[in-house]
Amino acid sequence: MLAVWLAVIGVILFVLYSYIASLKNLAPGPSGWPVVGCLFEIEPGSLHFSFDRWAKKYGPLILCKMAAINLFVISCPRLIKKAFAEKGYSDILNDRQDTFFAKYIMDDSKGVIFGKYGQTFIRLRKIMYKGLNLYGEGVQQFENMAYKELERLMKSITDLGGRDVDPKELLSHSLANMIGILLTGSMVNETDADLIWEYNNNANNAVEMYTDIMLSVFPFLRFSPLKVGQRYRRTMRAKKELLDKYFFSYKDTYVPGRERGLVDVLFKIQSQEKNVGDTQWLTDSQVKAFIQDIIFAGLITTRNGLLCTLLVLLHHHDCVDRMYQEIVDTVGLERSPSLKDRPAMPYTDAVILEALRYITHVPLAIPHGAMEDVELEGYTIPKGSRLIMNIWTVHHDPAIWGDPWIFRPERFLDDNGELLPAEHTMRQSLVTFGSGKRNCVGENLAKSRFFLYLTTLIQKFDLLLPKEGTVPSDDSRTFLPGGALRPQDYKMRFRVR
Repeated sequence: MLAVWLAVIGVILFVLYSYIASLKNLAPGPSGWPVVGCLFEIEPGSLHFSFDRWAKKYGPLILCKMAAINLFVISCPRLIKKAFAEKGYSDILNDRQDTFFAKYIMDDSKGVIFGKYGQTFIRLRKIMYKGLNLYGEGVQQFENMAYKELERLMKSITDLGGRDVDPKELLSHSLANMIGILLTGSMVNETDADLIWEYNNNANNAVEMYTDIMLSVFPFLRFSPLKVGQRYRRTMRAKKELLDKYFFSYKDTYVPGRERGLVDVLFKIQSQEKNVGDTQWLTDSQVKAFIQDIIFAGLITTRNGLLCTLLVLLHHHDCVDRMYQEIVDTVGLERSPSLKDRPAMPYTDAVILEALRYITHVPLAIPHGAMEDVELEGYTIPKGSRLIMNIWTVHHDPAIWGDPWIFRPERFLDDNGELLPAEHTMRQSLVTFGSGKRNCVGENLAKSRFFLYLTTLIQKFDLLLPKEGTVPSDDSRTFLPGGALRPQDYKMRFRVR
């Protein structure tokens, strides 16, 4: 009897929702089921495939009802710019909604990536910009840090003697060292590197949108033996160990005036506020969330992106040859590539841009939140709705790219072989790092690491297929799911030039 009544109530709610939606002129989209909406029609771990299919059917702005969640999906670069960067919309559509991941894993949305829009968020974002972005003396400081780690990495690869190796193992420790130096001023040992990646790999699964939506709608599932519950508990265990290492131990040993890295800079700000008697805006929870932001967003996307790009280059060795020739012509072989060389290396830049487009290893951006009702393209976006950039569909739209599933770096070059200007339609349609006030705060750092890692590797080594076995496809439709996609594990060879 109870089941019958629940079904009747569900139908009534669905009819009411449909009526209200018709009054508000909501965007088109899949009808879904009463009460649960499209929750059980999406592909677990591959939500971008569902959004891509629906975008082709319903258009560039669609509404996917996920139980009580209004999720608007934007699959057009023009609409993305309008919603998140254009005056009149950007002040309304750049908040964050209360996702499960932000609330339970990222210290109740206290950091930059998942933080609520406001003065505290703006101040914290400025600190992160100053710590991560490369300008002025910061460029040289970053290169000094990078060269130290890259020199260690090159030696490790040389010592392999051309044997088959899983590049994931090499890149994981190397990038963990980069983050360790940034946060604490020192490289990490093997145990700490394992800890960092234990957190990252679990968080990457937990942040995947299907998992997050399921736990947002049914939060009790975090206690269940189901996969979503297992992911949550593994992530929380790894988080505790991570904060014991990078928050509590460093706070206990912090000495004012002897800042070791970015974590100590945050403690310095706290200490200064206490000394002058100000109300403390930078709380311990915000520092913890800040550390998690840096470790998660600054590692998993870069490592997976590099893994994907190396795989693509194994399938397109002609690109490796052209990059090497450009390195020889611009840099030579006597010194390492520098960020100052980048403007003179348009083909290498084009390869990086095309890899980011072709692979789209981050297929969906972190959802934005509507702070009030707003009309977009004639449709109502109700207050409290989530909006998401469907990067996957934008980057593989034949109307924009013509042959989106062909890896062709030349699409980003003009007739003279120079990089297309930033305002060109092709460049404007590349939305890897988002748009507007919530664009990726670490964009400059990510692009710089990509450039230095790839150019240094190709200057020193030829990238070759393994002697034993084969490599997987470089088609990202076959990649492993997560907040950031990655290919199946593979091996390759680095041959000293």
